[in-house]
Amino acid sequence: MKRLIPLLAFACCFLASSAQDYDFSAKIGGNTLYFYITSTAKNTVEVAYPGPSEDDPWKGARKPHGQVSIPETVTYDSVLYKVTSIRYCAFKGCDRITLLVIPSGIKEIGEEAFDGCKGIKNIVSTAIVPPRLDESSFNGVSLDIPVRVPTGTYPNYETAVGWRQFTEIIEF
Repeated sequence: MKRLIPLLAFACCFLASSAQDYDFSAKIGGNTLYFYITSTAKNTVEVAYPGPSEDDPWKGARKPHGQVSIPETVTYDSVLYKVTSIRYCAFKGCDRITLLVIPSGIKEIGEEAFDGCKGIKNIVSTAIVPPRLDESSFNGVSLDIPVRVPTGTYPNYETAVGWRQFTEIIEF
């Protein structure tokens, strides 16, 4: 029995470290995005990362590139889910993303969600109320890039935590 306990502990640690941190994936444009179901009662999901660890969330997976448009909704097993947030570290290290489009349904973008995404040259947010950000949500992204927001929302973005770091907020 004494020998079995360390073996079981090792097996549990191994299984936990190799587990995926998402429930399903979907092809969106030319990229595969990963989603974690946050509520089956409300049919909501958040954009997640494919790997077992936020330290290297895209290890072994093809990183998104070019234009990344987060969808308003996504279907899985014949159920329509509303996309409401972008998980911490969701796109960490995806340095080939050039354009990021955030839909109006996104309410929160987690810590380091776009950490190291130095290729982003434009951000478009269609949200009237700026999604909640952490100061680290866009670590490594140039703060001089244009951030396009809906007409009449400039004052909201200009004062919102995380968004106020950007120097070129433009209404469209």
